Amino acid sequence: MRSGFTSPRRSLPLDQRSRIAGGGAAGAPRGIKRRSRGIDRDTRIAVVVATLALLAVLASRASAEPLDDAIRAELAPALPAGLGIARIYLPAGLAALDVARTRISLDLPRELRPGRPSIKLTVRGRAPVWIPVVIAPLVDVAIARRALAAGDVIDDADLAIEQRAAGDGAPAAAHTAIGATVRTAIAEGAVIGAHDVTLSPPLARGTLLAIDVRRGAVHVRGSGTLELAARPGEPATARLTATHGLVRGRLVAPATLIVGDAP
Repeated sequence: MRSGFTSPRRSLPLDQRSRIAGGGAAGAPRGIKRRSRGIDRDTRIAVVVATLALLAVLASRASAEPLDDAIRAELAPALPAGLGIARIYLPAGLAALDVARTRISLDLPRELRPGRPSIKLTVRGRAPVWIPVVIAPLVDVAIARRALAAGDVIDDADLAIEQRAAGDGAPAAAHTAIGATVRTAIAEGAVIGAHDVTLSPPLARGTLLAIDVRRGAVHVRGSGTLELAARPGEPATARLTATHGLVRGRLVAPATLIVGDAP
């Protein structure tokens, strides 16, 4: 027989009520932990993206070079044998630009020959421009191995002989620069121009010379006298003291005639 009274509900402890209301003892912490993992994953993705972007920038900078050099490298394969680029006239806004070669394109004339043609240059992200380029035959020129000051007397250790296209200014005859006196300062790596130096006076006919005959590994040294006046660096003829025979070679400073293989 049922009683008219219902059994009172058993009161739950406070911690159990909290678990029921909060979705279980681990509910809140699990939710927080999952959200924390989500933040970490987003952060990792952002770091990876930023790293890849930085690597791309660094790779681009590593392959970048002065625009003048990049243009020369792109033009060189199209030049006929014996020709080189003496000068490229770049607008002021492009002259100091460093770019990767993949960012430039050139529209060339059908045939490149000595002269000053204009070439269409496009740098990615910029409007195309037409630039004059001086193309000239390759010649032997003297290149300063170190900075030379006015008043210096050039010796063979001060210069190197290279083949380059002659620019707007006339270069000094390559070998005659040895023994010349510098008139205006010359930067390291610059071509020694005819106007930069005062050539040494020619040695007079009859000047006593040291003569070095070179044939491979064989060197024979002797003496002789100069047959005709000549400057160091120029071809010259001398008469041997021992045999009175004539030999022809290149005169080098201070008074030596090299016969045979060049030094």
